[in-house]
Amino acid sequence: MAGEEQLSQEEIQKRIEMMKENCIFCKIIKGEIPGKVVFEDDICMAILDINPATNGHLLLMPKEHYMMMPMVPDEILGHLSVISKYLSDLLKEAFSAQDVTMYMANGGAAGQQVQHFMMHIIPRYSGDGLNFDVQGESLSDSELEKLANSLKEKLQQMSQQSGK
Repeated sequence: MAGEEQLSQEEIQKRIEMMKENCIFCKIIKGEIPGKVVFEDDICMAILDINPATNGHLLLMPKEHYMMMPMVPDEILGHLSVISKYLSDLLKEAFSAQDVTMYMANGGAAGQQVQHFMMHIIPRYSGDGLNFDVQGESLSDSELEKLANSLKEKLQQMSQQSGK
């Protein structure tokens, strides 16, 4: 775009390092700021959210700083998925929760408030007042077919570009 500076790889790396240094979650992971750690291994850490949606609301994050899900290597994302499954079971058992909501906000428009990728794992109860209703307008079968075909085409292009 006109007027935007092109950053060198070195400048991009410097900015990423600066983000890491100032990231509150990186500081919790390093032990520089206290956090209520529920689970930890070599790859990730789960802490209690200090502003929980319900009691037991966990934040599961990789120990390495990644701003958004597309930046997280597949093997780490897979590990987080497996750990989130076990933490979900833990919350249901420990808090007699009926269900668990898991979500991740990927970018500001999606509600991401900090630039460290994480998964929210929230114990749920009937009538807890949380609303995760994402119901939109109904689409016709032809509109759905058009969207599906467009996405399949884009996915094929992306796969060819990445070699997957």
